[in-house]
Amino acid sequence: MAFFISISCFIFYFKSILFEPRGTPVRFNRKRQKVYVYEYQRSIWPWKHWHPVIKVFNWADIHAERVLMAGHADWGHRIYCAACKPGTYEVEYRFILTWSVGSIYDAYGLWSHCCHYMQFKPVPETPLITHTPLSWTPFNTIRWPEETDRESTTAPEI
Repeated sequence: MAFFISISCFIFYFKSILFEPRGTPVRFNRKRQKVYVYEYQRSIWPWKHWHPVIKVFNWADIHAERVLMAGHADWGHRIYCAACKPGTYEVEYRFILTWSVGSIYDAYGLWSHCCHYMQFKPVPETPLITHTPLSWTPFNTIRWPEETDRESTTAPEI
């Protein structure tokens, strides 16, 4: 029994390291005023199929929450997005927009950039964060479904 548990744990961690995307990719479509969140749903059973779940939210229902992480290995400011019920501040769902960044100004700058972009205001053409984050996986594991990929990158048809 212990051998079966250790093999299952090994397969689980091996599969997590090689196939599970790090972070939560988010797409903003200002023409549709939608936010698309790609989340990877895993099971405790390593031999089951792990699959992505795409969640779509209206931009008007998204509010930002800044959190200061002060742990030993994870220090900095994070931005979470809270998807609220329409017209209220009652949170239905939360997703992370950015992992820890060192400066509060970087965190606020990222949220400001998103707001300006979605409100059709001018945004800087130079990136706010210039370094490329590590992917942690040996290959690209983020594959948007074809229909969602098309919808999240195009304008609505009139």
